[in-house]
Amino acid sequence: MADTSRRWVLRDLPFAARLVLAAFLITVGIGYLSALVQLHFQHATPGSVMPTAADAERVFSGKQGRPVSVMESLIDADENLPFGGNGQMRAAFTKHSDGWKEAIKDLVKNKHMDEAQAEAEIKKPREGERLALLDWLRSGASKDAYKKDSFALSAEVAGRPITDEYVLRGDDGKPPAVKLKKMLDDRCVRCHQKDGADPHAADYPLDTWERLKPYVQAADTGAMSLTKLAQTTHVHLLGFAVLYGFTGLIFAFSSYPGFLRVLIAPLPLVAQVADISCWWLARENPLFAHAIVYTGGIVGAGLLLQIVLGLFNLFGKVGKLVLLVLLIAAAYGGYQLKETRIDPFLIQEKNTAAKEN
Repeated sequence: MADTSRRWVLRDLPFAARLVLAAFLITVGIGYLSALVQLHFQHATPGSVMPTAADAERVFSGKQGRPVSVMESLIDADENLPFGGNGQMRAAFTKHSDGWKEAIKDLVKNKHMDEAQAEAEIKKPREGERLALLDWLRSGASKDAYKKDSFALSAEVAGRPITDEYVLRGDDGKPPAVKLKKMLDDRCVRCHQKDGADPHAADYPLDTWERLKPYVQAADTGAMSLTKLAQTTHVHLLGFAVLYGFTGLIFAFSSYPGFLRVLIAPLPLVAQVADISCWWLARENPLFAHAIVYTGGIVGAGLLLQIVLGLFNLFGKVGKLVLLVLLIAAAYGGYQLKETRIDPFLIQEKNTAAKEN
């Protein structure tokens, strides 16, 4: 008669099935590490391994108070952030602008300046351009000014140096105006169009008012847009529900004590729901943005426990010994990678960002 008192566990599976589960858990771990690499490049401040609480606040909470447009938040962001729609586009007026390097070389050659002096000299009118565009955005992003290619600057900005080709000087004593559309075309549209300077930016064309309008009208506080947040939530919840569901089930059928299985098996799923909830709540209170760092850490820790403990529970003494050797080798390889590649890269990334700023 069969013994029904014994609970079915992972070790009861055929060896081939256990190998598949082991390969699955290892693949999930590698995939999660890849996601962390993407997270660094997408949201982390240059020089930081992972996004900080301040980075989370910037992305999910934005600036509290006056609503700002997407374009304002990007061109008014810290230039140390990665260049792009998830960081900053302030550098579109400087090192990512057309002819930037050539202009510096010209001053070095003809004005006998060193490179740092030349860059500082060119930055003055480029900063004036940026402030002029911010002036337009903060005044309501007038469609009429865009269509007429003429925007009258406020007294505060009118006194700043601006690149001559964009200035419209009046004789009525009023602050000068700028060729707004031409400035946008040169600094923004040249990338954000088909066959533009940046293939990825071409997916977000800005060459007409209708296409530009969603990015220049103030709708929120500069945090991730509601559309993108909803899309990201949908992808993460469905994807992680499947992924963490499988890793959790594997751990649930391990031979560890019941209290440990009850605690760890659902942990990444529960923490992921809390993490994504904080994404949305951060729009109302920046404190929730700071909590994202901790909820995300709990997700990672829970998944790590599921993978490592689950792997060791799949095999006997010989298998555990092989896994231990592999983990020690992976830890040593990770340490060497950190010392020889990651740390130097982070230092270079931070120094490059500081130099460009």
